[in-house]
Amino acid sequence: MGTDWLPERLPEDVDAERALLATCCAPGAETAASEIVFHLTEDDFVHPGHRAVFKALRGLIEEQIEVNALTLKDFLDQNGDLNRIGGYTGLVELLSSEEVGRPQVLADLLSRKRKHRQLIRLGAQLVRQAAEEEAAPETLVEQVASDLFRLSQARERKGLEHVADVAKEAFENLMDRLEGRGSTGLRVGFSRLDAITQGFQPGNLIVLAARPGIGKTALALNWLLRSSLYHGGHAAFFSLEMSKEEVFNRLLSAHSSINLRSVLAGNFTDEIQARLLRARDELLELPLFINDQAAITVREITAMVDRHLAQANQRLDLLIIDYLQLLSSPADSRASKQNEATRVGELSRGLKLLAKDRGIPVVILSQLNREVEHRQGGLPQLSDLRDSGAIEQDADMVMFIHRRMRPKEEGEEDDRSAELILAKHRNGELGKIPLYFEGEFARYREMERETHGDF
Repeated sequence: MGTDWLPERLPEDVDAERALLATCCAPGAETAASEIVFHLTEDDFVHPGHRAVFKALRGLIEEQIEVNALTLKDFLDQNGDLNRIGGYTGLVELLSSEEVGRPQVLADLLSRKRKHRQLIRLGAQLVRQAAEEEAAPETLVEQVASDLFRLSQARERKGLEHVADVAKEAFENLMDRLEGRGSTGLRVGFSRLDAITQGFQPGNLIVLAARPGIGKTALALNWLLRSSLYHGGHAAFFSLEMSKEEVFNRLLSAHSSINLRSVLAGNFTDEIQARLLRARDELLELPLFINDQAAITVREITAMVDRHLAQANQRLDLLIIDYLQLLSSPADSRASKQNEATRVGELSRGLKLLAKDRGIPVVILSQLNREVEHRQGGLPQLSDLRDSGAIEQDADMVMFIHRRMRPKEEGEEDDRSAELILAKHRNGELGKIPLYFEGEFARYREMERETHGDF
């Protein structure tokens, strides 16, 4: 980036840098110095010599070597940095600077200056890229939104916490769970699934996979609806295949228990219309959000999530994307020029970072390979995940919907039985949950418990 895009002087305080280093390098200041070194980085110092001395101070502390003018000189000399501070004479002069009684105050000041410098550089970069038309405006907006979010969410590193401090909150959560008052994650309204998972956990990437036509979208929308309706979850659904009207119609059908095919054909009574309107009004009160943009990228989804979270009193407890293979890669990314397995692998890693960085459980729907159709019994397994083993690696949970789609004999009713197979669960047990598919209402429900079954 050219200097033309930056102000003549960036926020800095060289005197504070000198005073902080002199204080931390003074005899008997080991404890304070260790604390400062833990919280600051070289980027918090502007003067090249001060950056070099801080690096030497950190190195000596890590190697448990006494900090004094001679050990600092030796460390700087070995790394070729002594001249940055004006030789040994410049080092001695620095160490003779005025010391302070509360070095943490100066550390906080330098950290604040560094964040202001980062903001200026981000702004300058945006101005230059926009002026030179390096990328599409949408790409620049997404990029700067992501950078600003990371900067706003940056936290100072935590030190050691006594077990008593950790235990208080942990034990309260444990007792809530034991007594049925709470869960560490968002429950999705399927009792056996919620019992196994204790809810979808913040930061987890959850894969729901099946062959086409099995009902992935129906089950995902059931989770969306029930998590909000029964557990107060704020949830978002990104539909890359269906329009937002189709998504809403499915939610309406599932919630009202009305077959929308007949309704859309104009076959409904006043009673059915009243039930539809009542279900619609109840849906309008729920914190549910829908996006039906096709050819969307992970970067665009992340930017939308960040904008949503930046609004007052807004949060997201669940994010569902339908589905992985339809996500696009930015035209300027390397993944867009690679094979499909590499591209999908990069998408899954991006979604895992989105879940972790924003603290949201992200459910991604995925297709299965055709091999599952040729296997006896057609039971899905992890190797059937389409296009990339990276999906299995990145996911915290992988679930399959299994239905026996055999040809139907004349006069025979559809086999609506299904299984939800929890094939990977990084932090818990695996299992199979019997389901019943009600296609006319675009929903699944759990089968009644059997007395001899585990689930």
